[in-house]
Amino acid sequence: MTKHANMFAGSAYQMKATTISTSILGRLLKDYAWRYRWSYLAGAGFLWITNWLTVSIPGEIGHAIDGLKTGGPIGRYAAIIAGMGLTIIVVRSLSRILIFNPGRDLEYQLRADLFDHLLRLQPSFYAGHKRGDIVSRASNDITWVRTLVGYGGLQIVNVTLAVVLTIWKMVELSPRLTVLVLLPVLVGMAVVQISIQRLFRLSRENQEQLGEISEHVLGSLQGMAAIQGFVAEDAFVDRFEARNRQWLSTGMKLAVIRAAALPLLVLAGGVAMYVLIAVGGPLVFSGALTVGDLAAFTALLAVFLPPLRSLGWMLSVIQRGRAALERIFELMDAPIERPEGETGVVLAPGRGPAIEFRGLDFSFPGEPDRVVIDGLSTTIEAGSVVGVFGRTGAGKSTLLSILSRLYNPPEGTVFIDGADLLSLDLDHWRGRLAVAPQRPFLFSESIAANIGFHDDPDPDLVVDAATRAALESDLESLPNGIDTVVGERGIMLSGGQRQRVALARALHRRGDVLILDDVLSAVDHATEARLVETVAALARRPEAPTVFIASHRLSALRHCDTVLVLDHGRLVDRGPHRELVNRPGIYRDTWLIQRQRIAGAAEAAS
Repeated sequence: MTKHANMFAGSAYQMKATTISTSILGRLLKDYAWRYRWSYLAGAGFLWITNWLTVSIPGEIGHAIDGLKTGGPIGRYAAIIAGMGLTIIVVRSLSRILIFNPGRDLEYQLRADLFDHLLRLQPSFYAGHKRGDIVSRASNDITWVRTLVGYGGLQIVNVTLAVVLTIWKMVELSPRLTVLVLLPVLVGMAVVQISIQRLFRLSRENQEQLGEISEHVLGSLQGMAAIQGFVAEDAFVDRFEARNRQWLSTGMKLAVIRAAALPLLVLAGGVAMYVLIAVGGPLVFSGALTVGDLAAFTALLAVFLPPLRSLGWMLSVIQRGRAALERIFELMDAPIERPEGETGVVLAPGRGPAIEFRGLDFSFPGEPDRVVIDGLSTTIEAGSVVGVFGRTGAGKSTLLSILSRLYNPPEGTVFIDGADLLSLDLDHWRGRLAVAPQRPFLFSESIAANIGFHDDPDPDLVVDAATRAALESDLESLPNGIDTVVGERGIMLSGGQRQRVALARALHRRGDVLILDDVLSAVDHATEARLVETVAALARRPEAPTVFIASHRLSALRHCDTVLVLDHGRLVDRGPHRELVNRPGIYRDTWLIQRQRIAGAAEAAS
């Protein structure tokens, strides 16, 4: 019973693998390769000419050899062979250009489409996927796909034409000898075919292991300071070695299969040559074949064997390309969370909107039992400055992430100017936002590029945003001022400087909704007061944005129109700072503690 079940499961797996491979190759053809069909057809035409000339040359050689015996025009045959050879050089080059070049264009388009899709995926997707694996798919795997459609496609056409045309010419000379010579070759090909499914599975496993190695290297480089600070180099080397050994083991299995397939085909070719001599020689003596026919048959077999010898490598390219293509399409098929569809609501920009929360409940995807926001209901007036306060884990950052639709809330729980947030066009809504996150990410570019976020930002607007974010004194101490390259993740800057660059980026954007997620935690109180005044000045403009400031430091919330107080995801209080500090609750308790610390620090400084 178990044996039959396993056999059935194995057959089902092979059928599924075949279906998947067929569908992804069909999709590649339809979505990417079809536009280059004329180039591929022309390349295939030149390959046909190449192979036709290649298999015709042995016949001319045979005629020339027989001509030596009969006194025929040897010079004419030599000229024909030379002309065929020169023509082969030209048409072979043209076939490679016509087939290889579209592969480069296809690689470019596939890489661009994948990157565009990755930029549209929500954080919930990246929480469940390793960055190194994504990088491996977007780089190594796409290169293998280009090899598949370029070299692999050319070899498929070339080998097919070479085999068909060569067999045709052989049959013309001697059908019996053709069957006997090709029999060992067919046996060798059958043996090689058995290993193809195994090769495919190992290729995919090998590429996944390479993704794990990339993830480990990326994480190690990003956390280099922590690794060296805790003298953990040996531990990370050991983890790398474990992954590297797994990758090496799979790679060796692949190499064994490829190494076994190639000698089998070479051995089959050698046996075929032995059969040719053993059977063809007597046929010549019996008069069934001429010496020229045997020479032509020998030359045809010499033409036939090289494509077979490359068959093992070609099969490897095809299997690795199929595995790579499957992994790439897995990423491209990852669903984009756009509940509004293709025609979302577009609200009039140019002013801060009114925002309403109606019984908002939220849990992160994959953690339905952990409630992060619990029944939150409140209304935010248009153009107001709103503080968000709560202890660590209270749900402040989550609430702001929902507002910017990094995570989608349940339907009917968040409204923007009366419209359900989920009905808004996501790109247009995010275009109205200016966000300074809790942990700002700075690219390894200049400060100006990090603020402007464009290839050529307006220098005056960038400097203005940097000044309003209290960065001017810091810029004076940097080697190249605002054009200083900050290094990976802004490593050249302090925590407070990174926060202010992120704030300058948000101010430069001039959005209708300004979201500041604890961006003042690493600045001194004098700088904090200046930045709070900058935000207050925004609120005095006629086209004032709606501003959200999440902060642990209550001094940053003193000038907010209202403050939302969260505790374990619940809205437990709200009101202006002056009211909250005068009634019992976690806000007042925190205010008293922070005020005592400030007073103690001032006393110690004096």
